[in-house]
Amino acid sequence: MRQFCRLCPNNSQYFAFFLSDTGAKFPESVVFTVVFMISAILGAGTASIQYRFMILRSEQSERRHIICQRILYAIAWIGCIGTIVTAIFSMRLSPTVHRISAGPAFFFCAVYNLGQAVCLYKKSFSSRRICHIRLASTLVTNVTLLTFSACMTIDFFQLCTGRCREIYTRTGMVAEWTGFVGLIIYPLMNYTDFQCLSLTLSREGVSIGLREKTQDPENPE
Repeated sequence: MRQFCRLCPNNSQYFAFFLSDTGAKFPESVVFTVVFMISAILGAGTASIQYRFMILRSEQSERRHIICQRILYAIAWIGCIGTIVTAIFSMRLSPTVHRISAGPAFFFCAVYNLGQAVCLYKKSFSSRRICHIRLASTLVTNVTLLTFSACMTIDFFQLCTGRCREIYTRTGMVAEWTGFVGLIIYPLMNYTDFQCLSLTLSREGVSIGLREKTQDPENPE
């Protein structure tokens, strides 16, 4: 989660910018905070709508599925709270708090996306092709974040130096950015299911329900 700068054998300067490095200096730190705050708020909203959708699609007898959804919902909120802490305490303000919150935030968000991608195979209105793409994207995201974690572990314990360090630094940088982009893009894949929901305003508040016509043209029943 830090910036590496060293001289390569050909005397050319090598830079690797990790995601957290964008929040290490002003004014980039402001953009970093705003982006992470917006992503956390939108993530919490998406998780809430997704939870409501999955409950509406579940039968009362499916207790295991409902319990699973409640666990995933809690995991999503933990990830969003961790993202907010990461945004507030950037590398510029508190590197230690930033690192402690960023790891669990990425981990819980990735686990939530993977869990929902699996559950949506039975409950989604999307076609089988969309479900496959959704699951594949979450697997890629999880693999890249695990790769990033491995690279950071190698750096922390200083297991290798020289050319080896260049390789795992570059790999970790690409893996972190790829994983972050995957977490941001995943909610957009729920558009088919969300368009089947309707919002109702009443004196009691806002309620979410399924539309009367929920048949998907791509996946007719």
